[in-house]
Amino acid sequence: MVDPNDFPQPEPGIEHLVYETPWWDFYYDEITNFDGTAGHYCWARTHSGDGAVMTVPVTPSERYLLIKVYRYPLKRYLWEFPAGLIDDDETPLEAGWRELVEETGVTPETVVLLGSQTPVSGFIGDMFYTVLANIPEIDIGDIKPQVNEGIVDAKLVTRQEIAAMAASQEIEDGMTLMCLARYWASQETTSHAR
Repeated sequence: MVDPNDFPQPEPGIEHLVYETPWWDFYYDEITNFDGTAGHYCWARTHSGDGAVMTVPVTPSERYLLIKVYRYPLKRYLWEFPAGLIDDDETPLEAGWRELVEETGVTPETVVLLGSQTPVSGFIGDMFYTVLANIPEIDIGDIKPQVNEGIVDAKLVTRQEIAAMAASQEIEDGMTLMCLARYWASQETTSHAR
């Protein structure tokens, strides 16, 4: 087995903030490559440095709440779970609760932190958190999509339906797929622990 300390460790680069927004900061750093040559690296992180959160809303009968939101980089709508950046002085649980209420009008009964992940580790320098939101049994009429954020539709789907949406690529958003996998893994681990 290889000792991780034997892996090459490039020298830390000189960070150069090249563009700052209220949401994201973009860097173009001077680095030393693994072969010792000078180079550059482009990456981004959330402006707050606190990362982001995605909430997996699930009812007691295991129906999942999805929203359809416009994603400018792709110029189209995607099915996703509610998500957003974590505000200053806000925990991932507080952010998950807030984002769910803002984007759907649905108030969770409880929220649980399931874990964190790096969505695109070669480009994003923050952690993104997965929060399970236990929501009450609701009807589609109870959902109030946040239209001013580009959310135009919402639906409640069963486990079989969301699995089919993932398999057919009707769900394409990587964070939604990652958070769904994290939720299912937590369910699998919990059921085997009993």
